[in-house]
Formats: sequence, structure tokens, C-alpha cells
Amino acid sequence: MTILSPSSLIFLLFIAVPILIHILNRFYVKKVNFSTIRFIKSLKNNALKKLKFKKMILLLTRIGIISALVLLLARPVTKGFMPGWISAELDSRLLLVIDNSSSMSAKKNGNSLLDLSKKAALSIPQIFNQNTFINVIKTCPPQIIYSGKVNDPLFPEVINLINHTVEYDNLWTVIDSMAKIINPKESVKECVIFSDFLKTTYPKLNLSNGWRFYLVDPGMINNNLSINNLEVVSRIKVPDQLLKLKTSIKNSGNKKIANTPINLLFDNNRVGQVISEFEKGSNKEFIFQAYPEKKGVLVGSINLPSDDYLNDNNWYVTAPILDRINCLIIGNSEDELSMLKLIVDAIDPDKKLINLETRKQPIVNRLFIEDIDILIIHNPEAFTQAAFDELDIFLQRGGGLIWFSGGMEIDPTYSKYFSSFSFPKAKTILESGTGIFSLKIPDRDDHILSDLNIRKLENELPEYYRYVKHNYSNKHDIHLQLANGDPILLEFSRGSGSIFYFTSLMNLVWNNMPIRGLLVPLMYRLLILGGTDEVNTSPVQIGATKWIILDQNEVRDQWEVLSPSGEKNLIVPDFSKESIQINSTNELGVYDIYQNGKHYTSFSTYLHPNELITNNKQNRQIEKLLSSQKYRWIDLDNNFSNSFNDTRQGKSLWKVFLLIATLLLLFETWVGRPIPKNTK
Repeated sequence: MTILSPSSLIFLLFIAVPILIHILNRFYVKKVNFSTIRFIKSLKNNALKKLKFKKMILLLTRIGIISALVLLLARPVTKGFMPGWISAELDSRLLLVIDNSSSMSAKKNGNSLLDLSKKAALSIPQIFNQNTFINVIKTCPPQIIYSGKVNDPLFPEVINLINHTVEYDNLWTVIDSMAKIINPKESVKECVIFSDFLKTTYPKLNLSNGWRFYLVDPGMINNNLSINNLEVVSRIKVPDQLLKLKTSIKNSGNKKIANTPINLLFDNNRVGQVISEFEKGSNKEFIFQAYPEKKGVLVGSINLPSDDYLNDNNWYVTAPILDRINCLIIGNSEDELSMLKLIVDAIDPDKKLINLETRKQPIVNRLFIEDIDILIIHNPEAFTQAAFDELDIFLQRGGGLIWFSGGMEIDPTYSKYFSSFSFPKAKTILESGTGIFSLKIPDRDDHILSDLNIRKLENELPEYYRYVKHNYSNKHDIHLQLANGDPILLEFSRGSGSIFYFTSLMNLVWNNMPIRGLLVPLMYRLLILGGTDEVNTSPVQIGATKWIILDQNEVRDQWEVLSPSGEKNLIVPDFSKESIQINSTNELGVYDIYQNGKHYTSFSTYLHPNELITNNKQNRQIEKLLSSQKYRWIDLDNNFSNSFNDTRQGKSLWKVFLLIATLLLLFETWVGRPIPKNTK
């Protein structure tokens, strides 16, 4: 038991009153005249002993009544989180942390977890000593929003100003950094945290440096379906081909959800729907296919019906649907250029898709590729450092490259350049002599030849007479290889750009690919993949910085960003990086970028994974961060103030002592009652 008001124990001195009265009564003698004392002497061994025992019982009862009443005034409690009377008598520092991240907008019994937490936080002044100094912190963005006495009238106004966000809170890092900034000098330091504690990993922080933590849990969410991700599976993004999207949905609530419509929308028009049911805790994946409605930037989304958590019911994605491709071919000779130009003309005979430029440039000294989407380099004899630098910038900014190796790569002069680009290492040129090197169909499902519009693919595979043997690494994705295992077509990346690398030339001396039916659909696919720039449309996590890459001649234009809520802001480009930096991405949805008032591109934002609802509380994980003696869990219920007091100071015992005092008083009344037969 702990006494919260030990100063009240001074009233125990009143115990001396009944004792003093008892002692004084022994000296008080009343004389009565009797004719004889012979019969009184006979009472000495029975009635007088009973009378003395009765007086002793009354004395002890009265002492018990006074003791019980004094202990009642001293506010006795069971052993609480704070030791002894410290929490009631000493000044203390209180850190009040309110989590206003995305997941706290989930609802329980019609009220958001944040609103329930704010309502409970308003009762804090009733719990703590009026001299307690309090710092109020919100987590999104991390900020100390109030510092002062706990009974200041400004305190409830500050609490009510905390609003919902869709951001992610790094809860424990915020608490640690704020505690270090505040650096309180008080001997009693307490921290009350209102959060749903969804974080699954915890930093290695020394949070228990004199602090005691109260973890207030608002409880579980009953009805919630959560979209965990949405991605465009199809690499070919053109209007005349089906676009394939994959999504994952989980039932993170506490009950089975039946007959749930899952909708796919393209530009706010529904293009697909699935009806499904979800058992408690189940996770399902769905694949949708639909045709893009137009060229340009496609805005797609998966939509779920409303439930207790709205922020994970919509997931947006943006994808570039190709309009035109600016293609440059650099070749060693006019014959090579003619061959490659014929291929492009076969792909786009009406010249509606590809803007083609060709250059005969055996020695590549400069590239001048600022406005190019995809670059084809065929059998160069030499490459200067300036050209490598231009190529690197081109790839870093999302350009595509198709490279045909003719043996120049073997020269050790260029090894450092090719190595920095992660090119496979060229070793030697191999020839088949009188035989051939046969090509085999890849044994995986997602190879470059999959889904090509070719009736019998095995009949269209080319034969090779000469190729450059290369050593490759796990960074290289092999799409085509010979029967002996040597690669013919590899894919890898440099920065944001994609590189498709052929180890054999497009030449009848090297192979018969130019006369095979595989050639045109394969090159069409490579042009689309390499010419699709997804840097500007790639999604970002809420709160992350987004960069929009611009062409050199676009930097001086007027640029605006339209947020999902409809707020439009002017943005000044970064002239040195030829790009736009967007720092304010704190809304969930699609941001639109405008160039001189016309739509330029779009990108989407998505929730942080730790803001997806889960009902698996991380109690054991918290033990890795705090020792069990330094924190207590408290459920957020309608009787929060009493629950908090019971946890902090212990369960109040005044009712017990009031009952004891009452019973003793009744007992004293009964024992001390006059007995009629003794009064006669």
C-alpha cells in the first residue's frame, strides 16, 4: 500500500484521546454507601473482569475508528507505477505525445482514433499535479506545439488544433529526439503516448533515461479491407495493347467481409470489377487487364467500399502511354543504317509512332541527344570520353539504349568506361566456322519473347555464325542465349535508364536475324521498352521528395503543381539539374504538373507500409526498446481518467477504510449500548 498524502498521518495523534480518557476514567471513583460489601466481593472474579474486557474492546475499537478515518484522509492506494508519494507531492515533467499519422484516422464506434485520443488527453489536467510542466508533441510533422503548466487554459485549445494527416510517424525516433531537445531537469519525468503502435521495427534508442512511459492504446479496428500495393505488370504501355495491373488486398479487421466489389478505374472510369469475400486475416491478389483509353499519362486506381479506415481504400498509379518516340540510330556505315532504318519503317510504316534520325558516325565523339528518347548504337569503332559522359547523363535521366556489340568493347582502353556503365565484359569474338550457334527459347515465363504475336516461335529463331563472348553478372538479365549458355541479349540499367545489349551485330555475316520473322516484333518491343520514360510518372511515398526531369529547352517555362486537393502552386525549376523538385507531397492521390498552363505529366503518392492497419499489436517488440519496469499499457476506454490513475498511483483504497470505520463504529455502538437489566 502507498500513501499519497502522508502529511495527513499527523491526525493519528488523535488516537491518544480515547487512550487518555480510558486512563483518566481509572482515577475517577464514585463513592456509594452500602450496608455490607460481602456480596460485592463475590463479583470480583466474574462481572468486574467482564467490565474491564468490555472497556478494553471499546478502547481498541475507538482507536481503530480514528486510524481508519485518518488513513482514509491520507489517500491510500495499492502500489502504482510511480513509487510511493512522489507522483503526488513532487513537481514533475510530462511529455504528452499524440500520434496524428494516417492510421489514427481509422474509426472505432464512429469516432476516429485521433479524436478519441484527443478527448482522453483533455482529462490530463485532472490527473496530474497543477505544478506539473507539460510539453505537448504531435508526430506529423514532428513538432512541440505547447509548453507550459498543465492547468493553463491554453492547453485544451492546443489539443483541439491537432488535425488528421496521411503521413507516416517515426514515433520512437520523434520521442527520443524531442526528449533530448527538451532535456528536463525535474526528477520525475513521465511520458504519455496516444498511438495505435503499428510500427513493426524499433530503433536502438536509449529512451529509458529516467522516463516512465504510459502507452495508451485506442483499441482494434473491426471492419477494414486494406490495399497493400498496386503495380503495372505490363512493360509495354501503348494504346492498342492490354495493360495488366496486379494488386494485393488484405482483411485486417476482426470479422469476415463478404460480397466486396473491387473496382479498377482508368481516369475515373470503371474498366474492371471483381466481387470477392475475405476471411478474417486473409490476403488475396488480383490481376486486372484493360485497354488504355488514350495516349499520354494514364491515371489508374483500385477502389474499395468505405469501411473503418478510408485512407487504404484507394491506391493510385500513373503510367505513360506512348504517344511518339524520338529515336536516334548511330551506325558504322550506310549499309548498317539502311538495315536498321528498314526495321523501323516496318514497325511504323505511317511514321505515327517513331520520329527517326540516323547518323553515320564510326567514331563517336559527341552525341547531342537532349531530345532523344531511345538511342541505338550499332558497331562503333571508337568512343570518346565526352561521348561516354553524354551517354551517362542520358541514361541517368531515364533514356533508353540499344547497343549492338561488334568487338570494340574488347579494347582495354574502354574497359573503365564500360565497367562504370555495368556493361558485360567483352572477351573475344567467336565464329562457328562451317556450323552454327543455335538460339534456345528461354525457360522462364517473363522473357522478352513472351506474348509476341508469332504463331510458331521456334521456327523463327535466328541462327548465329559470329558473336562476341562476354562475361556477365547477376546485374544482367538474360533474355536470349545460345544453346551453349552464352548470352545474345541482356538487359540492365544505368540510373533511371534501361540498356538492351546485343552481343552480335544486326548483320547477315554475323547471323540471319535480319531475315527472321522474330526481328520486327522483337525490335518493336525493345523500342517501346527503351523509349518509355517512367521517371516522371513513378510514384513516391507520402512526404518524400519528387523530381521531375525536364529537357534543356523547358527549364525556363512556367511550371505549376496541382495537388490532389486542388491547390495549385508555382514552382521554380532547378536550372543546374534541369529538373523540378517537389517537396510538398503530403496528400494522398495524384499530383499534376503543368507547363505553361498545359498538362505535362502526373505522379501518384502512396501510404507508408507502416500506416496500413494491423490488429497485431507490437507488445513484445516494445520490450526490446523499453524494460518492463519503465512502461505500462493503458486501454483507452470511457473511464480513461480512473484507469490512468489506477495505473499511475495505484487503485484507491479509501472506500475500504471508510467501510472499516463504519463497521467499527457500528460495533462500538453495539458493544457500548446500555443493558437494561444492569441499570436496575
